[in-house]
Amino acid sequence: MTKMNYIMLEELEEERNKLTTDFDEMKKNVQKVEVELNQMKNNLNALAGAIQLSNRLVESAKKQEYEVDEKVDSPDNRMNFPSE
Repeated sequence: MTKMNYIMLEELEEERNKLTTDFDEMKKNVQKVEVELNQMKNNLNALAGAIQLSNRLVESAKKQEYEVDEKVDSPDNRMNFPSE
């Protein structure tokens, strides 16, 4: 009977060791994914900033284009040709 208890105890310890190993491996994987997630969030924020800057530049370019068109079309900027 003591031999059976020993085998069961040995199996239980073996199973516990396997579970502990699996737990430690999973914990490392979770930590790795958390680091990768933070990196992806940082990249997302950088892209959002780049989009925001691009939007500002596009709006600025549109305003400048409108101002240039207004100046070209204004009566003060039209050329006066001598009439024949």
